[in-house]
Amino acid sequence: MPLVRDVILRDGSVLRLREPTPDDEAAIKDFFDRLDPESRYLRFHGHIRSDRVAAHYAAADGENRVALLAHREGEIVAVAGYERLRELGAAEVAFAVLASEQGRGLGTRMLEQLAAVASEHGIDRFDASVMIENRRMLGVFSSAGFAVKRESSHGVVELALDIRPSETLAERIAERDHQATVASLRPLLAPSSLAVVGASNQPGSVGARLFANVLAARFSGIATPVNRAAPVVQSVRAHARVSELPEPPELAILAVPASEVLDVARDATGAGVRALIVVSAGFAERDDEGRRRQEELVDLCRDHGVRLIGPNSLGLINTDPAVTLNAAMSQVEPPAGRLAISSQSGALGIGLLGQAVGRGLGVASFVTLGNRADVSTNDLLEWWEDDERVAVIALYMESFGNPRRFSVLARRVSRRKPIVAVKGHRDVAIGDGEGSQTGRALRGEAVFDALFRQAGVLRVEGAQALFDTAALLERQPLPGGRSVAVVTNSGGLGTLAADACLSRGLSIARLSSVTQEALAVAVPDADRTTNPVDLGISATPEHLRVAVDTVLGDEGVDAAIVLTVDLAGVAPDAMLAALEPAGDAPRAKPVAASCVRADGRMAPAPGSVPNFRFPEACAAVLALAAERREWLSRPLGQGPAFDDADGEAARAQVVAALGDGDETRWLDDADVAALLERHGIPLLHGTRCATPGEAVRAAQAIGGPVALKAAFSKPVDATEIDAVLLGLEGETALRAGWDALVERVGRAGRDWHGAIVQPLAEGGVDVLVGALNHEALGVVAGVGAGGRQAGLYGDVAFRLAPATDVDAVELLAAAPVVDRWLQGGAAGPEPDRDALADCVLRLARLFEDVPELVEGDLNPVRLHPGGLTVLDARLRAGRRSAPERIRTW
Repeated sequence: MPLVRDVILRDGSVLRLREPTPDDEAAIKDFFDRLDPESRYLRFHGHIRSDRVAAHYAAADGENRVALLAHREGEIVAVAGYERLRELGAAEVAFAVLASEQGRGLGTRMLEQLAAVASEHGIDRFDASVMIENRRMLGVFSSAGFAVKRESSHGVVELALDIRPSETLAERIAERDHQATVASLRPLLAPSSLAVVGASNQPGSVGARLFANVLAARFSGIATPVNRAAPVVQSVRAHARVSELPEPPELAILAVPASEVLDVARDATGAGVRALIVVSAGFAERDDEGRRRQEELVDLCRDHGVRLIGPNSLGLINTDPAVTLNAAMSQVEPPAGRLAISSQSGALGIGLLGQAVGRGLGVASFVTLGNRADVSTNDLLEWWEDDERVAVIALYMESFGNPRRFSVLARRVSRRKPIVAVKGHRDVAIGDGEGSQTGRALRGEAVFDALFRQAGVLRVEGAQALFDTAALLERQPLPGGRSVAVVTNSGGLGTLAADACLSRGLSIARLSSVTQEALAVAVPDADRTTNPVDLGISATPEHLRVAVDTVLGDEGVDAAIVLTVDLAGVAPDAMLAALEPAGDAPRAKPVAASCVRADGRMAPAPGSVPNFRFPEACAAVLALAAERREWLSRPLGQGPAFDDADGEAARAQVVAALGDGDETRWLDDADVAALLERHGIPLLHGTRCATPGEAVRAAQAIGGPVALKAAFSKPVDATEIDAVLLGLEGETALRAGWDALVERVGRAGRDWHGAIVQPLAEGGVDVLVGALNHEALGVVAGVGAGGRQAGLYGDVAFRLAPATDVDAVELLAAAPVVDRWLQGGAAGPEPDRDALADCVLRLARLFEDVPELVEGDLNPVRLHPGGLTVLDARLRAGRRSAPERIRTW
């Protein structure tokens, strides 16, 4: 497949990079001929024959010589490439960029992509010769994030770049991606001018509603209707085409039939529009023809450096007073607030917007992404991270374009702002039912739950929970812990709330005697001063205020739930008002309320305390708030060095083992043992024996009692049919054991392939540690009960490849059975948790170093207080290419 990469530049424009073909020779020559004299001199250090250089690049084979061409509006604007040197692991790199494109970061982006390609081909160093006066190119090399060595001689700087992936490089790339993405979204989310193509005077039409909403919101910029037939639309002068406008608008919103979108987009992008929103349906969501049309639309946008929302989007809203843009197919106009909403579904997104308005939640930003042909949830996270008006982010997601990118971004953004998500389209099993234990246990929702938890995203089940959670997180502080006090005027409601708290992992705080005495003085008619606190039917708003302040002052209380019903004619509105903190200082602990009118309706909550219909909702949102506090309170951790791991040798070994075949296959025992050894994973040595006599001799060589297990072709494991015997010692026992295993294997309907003799392992608990390379998620690690119990408890926990020691420890804690075993106690001394976490990290590193590894189990891993030993392992490998990600940010 030809190499194609889309990159985003410093000014927010997007360009497509691709490998050349022989047909590009004339266009490449034309590019070099169009270079200004200075650029030509600095690139070639003197005179060049452009025809020879063009032929050189056009003939690049993609292996020893790799080239990339950058296009804008149909013309090549930059050429970059590298050529292998005879020195192993080294290549020479060079660039040329038109003067009109310089200063946008294009050279840096091309260097990034060439380095990524080179690393896949075993190259770890780029050499470059740069004239000393070529400060711009020297700046590209020095600021990219690679370690650089420099030597100067006779006016030329010789550079050597270490292009191996590093933390510094990743940070530099992430910073460039963030700044460029934010810049690229400004014409979409905060344009200075826009045109609605398809705007009309016809009531009820899409174009009419969109343009009416733009006008009604008093957009701060210039809004122009585009209509081929009407000279005036909604009292505003219209134009027939975007290209006929006196000045090109930054944003064009396309509300025309799908069959006309490409022609309209060509006109708009050719006129200089910087961003498109396509509300039209009839693209990839419909059929193959629509998918082709959508691909052409994206190609057009890339050629002109334009960002695109949609197709099949229902628009967006930005309530920033400096923008005031309502370009959404909505009949409600939300008040300004601090909630950002993104929805992959347009219709559902409009419904979510209506719910937010109905619940009194102010909106900072709202976007329906539609088919996500270009702009995605990941882009919006980059924008909202910098938007100081946004306090909470609410997402409706159906799929992940790039789950690993989402995980990295969401983890970063979650440290500053809470993200609450609903995921639609629950997935069925995605593991291989005939493969490893890890593959069989992996289900889509298990791994997506893990993805959200790793990233600090609070996953909820539906729209009601989404807005309940957002309401609390937007208005209230996070609790310091999970101890809750319940204050109510109804004993029954208090009981319901207490039960709801306990079922969601919260605890009912034990109020101190001082707190109880203060409550008895402040509310003498209270029915109960222990938790839940029952103020009684005659409680007034003032009683409620004092009671809530009193329980929140108790050191053992982290949060309060307040429940009232209209029993004594006191309006719930007054009760809610009494909950607002006195003075300007906000409370340090959160309060959630359920104040219901006599007719069952909720009282509005105009203040800082959110009001919910039922006590269970109060408990649910406080549990999520506590989860967020715990996530924020965990250390970041650090990545292991693993200097003893030899990834290059491991990958070469697997490639050699696969040979020329394309199908996946299970590696033999020798290869598995060697791979684990290269990554420091201790595998107990075993001897495969074909006869009882060989087994006896192998046991004598070991000395002492041994384990004897039937040998099977992978992925079958001897423990699955109880074909393992332990503690055999002496010839008689070995031969009797051999006969017993032959009988068991035959009774199970399996073929006999001999047996394996192993030293008897130290006692302990047996754990499953597994990993697999998922086509979308990358490396996924799993941990659960091992040995014969593997998969029985259904408690295998998963994480995207743990990157730090903290990630690994959290994975162990997520598997309930394993976590209990790691606590030690009555079952014996506490097993070595650190050794198990290290094993998880090492196996994940092996799978990352060797992308040909498909799946594998270490089962059982015998864990004891002094460390661990892997008693058996299986690994499946195959020539599987990683998913082709054209988009690089």
